Amino acid sequence: MLGFVRLMPPRWHLLRRLYALGPVAIVIAGCLSPTLPLPPPDEPNTITSSEEGIWLVGGDCIAGAEVVVMNEETGRGEVFLDLDRKGRYSVAIEGEACDVIVISQSLSTEESAEVRVTLEEVADGVEVNPDACP
Repeated sequence: MLGFVRLMPPRWHLLRRLYALGPVAIVIAGCLSPTLPLPPPDEPNTITSSEEGIWLVGGDCIAGAEVVVMNEETGRGEVFLDLDRKGRYSVAIEGEACDVIVISQSLSTEESAEVRVTLEEVADGVEVNPDACP
């Protein structure tokens, strides 16, 4: 019985140490887990033709993001920096009706997937003439 009593305190001491290190292990595991990817910006709420060959494209993005809008047909694009952190982007881009534009956003070192949209009139998120482009 005396030998048993001598062995118990070191075991309890070890269990207390392991118990104390539990929260540290949880924090370390949380740091190693992957984060969710940056989502792409929403499809534009507004697309309007302001003058011949110029389209105004606007929508929602993550506050503070850099939004890139590129016309696949012309290879030209525009970059919008949300410096005022309002979570909205607005660019003027060259193109013709029914051209496909690609929209993406980045924040710090993270980049989002792309959203592909056809250049056609959109007001409040609704296509003005849904049959305009094939």
